[in-house]
Amino acid sequence: MTNTSNNELQVPAPTADWQEEDWTKFRDWIVGMLRVGPMTVTFTKKDGSERVMNCTLEADVLPPQPVHESNTNNPIDFPKVKKENPNIISAYDLDALGWRSFTLKSVKQVRIDI
Repeated sequence: MTNTSNNELQVPAPTADWQEEDWTKFRDWIVGMLRVGPMTVTFTKKDGSERVMNCTLEADVLPPQPVHESNTNNPIDFPKVKKENPNIISAYDLDALGWRSFTLKSVKQVRIDI
C-alpha cells in the first residue's frame, strides 16, 4: 500500500502472477473496506474503456431494500435470488446513485480517502 498524500491510501494493482488465494484475499479486503466506507475503484470495463467508480457497501449509505409483499405462496411471486459470482463485486455507486458491478480481475487501482 502506498500513501500518496496525508489523506489518501492507494493499493497496488493486482499482478498477473497472483494465485487464486491472492484473489480471494483481495476480494475479501475490498468488500470489507467497502462495508466500512467509500472507496474509489478504477477498473477496465468489458468494452475496454476505463471506469473510475466512487462506491460503498456501508449500510448507512445504501438505499433501503424493497419489501416484497405477496398474498400467495406461489414461488413465482417470490423475489429472485441471484447466485453470487466470486469474480464480480456489486457496490453502490455514490455518483450514479445506483448499484453497479465490476469484475475483480479488471481492477487497476483502489483508493481510499482517509
